[in-house]
Amino acid sequence: MSNTTEVDALKAEVTHLRVEGEQMKAQLRAQGEEMKTCVERVQELVQAIQISGLQILLPAPHLASPSTSEPSRLANTQ
Repeated sequence: MSNTTEVDALKAEVTHLRVEGEQMKAQLRAQGEEMKTCVERVQELVQAIQISGLQILLPAPHLASPSTSEPSRLANTQ
């Protein structure tokens, strides 16, 4: 492969990567806007719950990761 051919191939790859980068930036901006909308909606819901005086008790989140790769199973209570 000649140097000119190699340089042309690298230029084409750089151009392609730039286009992909711009597309990814646009997707991230759109996702950021969606997240902002979701956060605003949750804040509205929290305010509505607070105003109504409704008490909601949520279980504490289970933050410990499982010690094995097996799926967790509910205890048999029968």
